[in-house]
Amino acid sequence: MPTSPETRAIAKLAWEAAFERLGNALRPPEGYPESTPEQLAECYWNAQARLDQLRVAFNIQPLH
Repeated sequence: MPTSPETRAIAKLAWEAAFERLGNALRPPEGYPESTPEQLAECYWNAQARLDQLRVAFNIQPLH
């Protein structure tokens, strides 16, 4: 199903934000505390969900 350019743009921005958040959780910027296992899990699952949203927005079919 085709999606609008706005839907694709929102999905892309959401993925970029989730990816950055996950990166910061995995390697906190200088002066920030280490992430807890719960925070890491939350960031991972959020990034996974945003990546799935991006796949749907761009009509990318799974490989299997």
